Amino acid sequence: MSKTTKKIVIIGASAAGLRCACRVKRLQPGWSVKVVEANEVFSYGACGMPYVLSGDIEELGVLRRTTYGSDRDAEYFETVKGVEVLAPWRASAIDPEAKTLIISDGSEDRVLEWDELVIATGASPHALPGQPDHERVRAFHVWDDVKPLKIGLMRGEIGEVAVIGAGLVGCEVAEAFASLWGADVTLIEAAPIPLPEILDPELGMAVARHLESQDVKVLTRCPVDRFEPDDEGVTVHAGGREIRADVAVVAVGVRPRVDLAREAGISLGPTGAIRVDEQLATSVPHIWAAGDCAEVRHVVTGGPAYTPLGSLANRQGRVLGTVLAGGDASFGPIAGAAAVKVFDLNVASVGCTAARLGADGQGVRSMWISAEDRAHYWPEARLILLGMVYDAATRRVLGVQGVGEEGEVAKRIDVAAQLILREATIEDFVDLEHAYAPPYAPALDPLTVLACAAQNELDGIEAESPLMDLSTVTILDVRIDEEREERPIEAGTVVEIEIGELRDRVDEVPDGPMIVVCAHGTRSAEAVRFLAGRGVQARYLGGGMSWRARAK
Repeated sequence: MSKTTKKIVIIGASAAGLRCACRVKRLQPGWSVKVVEANEVFSYGACGMPYVLSGDIEELGVLRRTTYGSDRDAEYFETVKGVEVLAPWRASAIDPEAKTLIISDGSEDRVLEWDELVIATGASPHALPGQPDHERVRAFHVWDDVKPLKIGLMRGEIGEVAVIGAGLVGCEVAEAFASLWGADVTLIEAAPIPLPEILDPELGMAVARHLESQDVKVLTRCPVDRFEPDDEGVTVHAGGREIRADVAVVAVGVRPRVDLAREAGISLGPTGAIRVDEQLATSVPHIWAAGDCAEVRHVVTGGPAYTPLGSLANRQGRVLGTVLAGGDASFGPIAGAAAVKVFDLNVASVGCTAARLGADGQGVRSMWISAEDRAHYWPEARLILLGMVYDAATRRVLGVQGVGEEGEVAKRIDVAAQLILREATIEDFVDLEHAYAPPYAPALDPLTVLACAAQNELDGIEAESPLMDLSTVTILDVRIDEEREERPIEAGTVVEIEIGELRDRVDEVPDGPMIVVCAHGTRSAEAVRFLAGRGVQARYLGGGMSWRARAK
């Protein structure tokens, strides 16, 4: 580590900025480390805000406390970390040649000198074209956004809500309004499905159906045209509809805060965020960037990506702190692992969706399974839906997505993320070793089953999307009678032969082509392999009727 005393100035007291500051001070206790923050309240867990609104977390102040109950305010960082936080002071201009930063508190200006400058200015919420500045049309991004909404709910002033944007925050906010408060919620999304950035339609439709089962009205393919707010509420014009609500919450994503960087001549990348290398250095010497204002490189595409996640910002802050202090560290490519709770449904994803990669059915392909997250005979076993996106030529896995109850979906996505970061193939997923006991997992983990299904597809045992139209195809239903009664098939022609009778009754099977159907897809895939040996052309319904029942 370098022994030369340095002045480090960091713009932004959120995850990346403060993580960087504390790391530098820990490694170089004799250095001066100042953090400039425009807001009076800082260093809080913004990802917890929807759960304060919902009542799962009772008090907003909890989000800025340590695990041992101390508020993370300026005094805390000064006395515990040795870091000086200047708040509320707004950075207004960077002079790279003079190595100075001008800051203002609204009444006076100061000039800070620095040897190394870190830009950790984060992101700001996207606003829709023509979005009015009105109390009936709100964002949900910072500390101050929570209180007026919660007060309105507590007073009974908010009973109908329009949430615009069915991304991570939009889904969380929709749940918050509906679950505890019983508000009538309309979730409005321009894309065909909720969570379009992390899910393909097969899983996105399962999320839509679940939201509807919780009395959230879901409007997809419904871009917002304009707002008409008044003293009593707001009318949202979207997709030819008029949605009347007491308040509209706009949650259509964020954009990086880069004005300071741009004005200082720092290069931006194609995503609009600050371009950095693996040490998080910008194009201007001695100026660095981390967190939601900076670009990352995606391991699947190999190109730049904008992925504003708190987990990545914290990691970047630590890496940059190590680099500034003279250590050896780098921030490599990311896979974009993300998770969200949608009522009692857990949703998680990593890598790229087929839609993002422009799947053509040849190069980029998809596979789907439904399976129990624990041994099927375990009383608490729950069904999860998993989808895989892979490259047929290289057999490389490009993405994994899942939905299910409780926390077992995120567990699988966490494992998949580590493999995808290492450019794993289908065979690597097949060889996955996991901790097995009936209360925790089946003998073959669902991730392994998913990879085996993809492997089988490349051997010619092909699946069709769980959302496919069954009305015009011939169906071979290999389920038992109880399963057929529980979930009947509405299709053109249905031939019912249980899997245990198929070998004896194979002469009753039409010549094909046909779609074979079972509950999860396992028996139907086995039937397709058997029929292929008899020269019968058949495919099977990926994920089976269990998946279809949740998504159609």
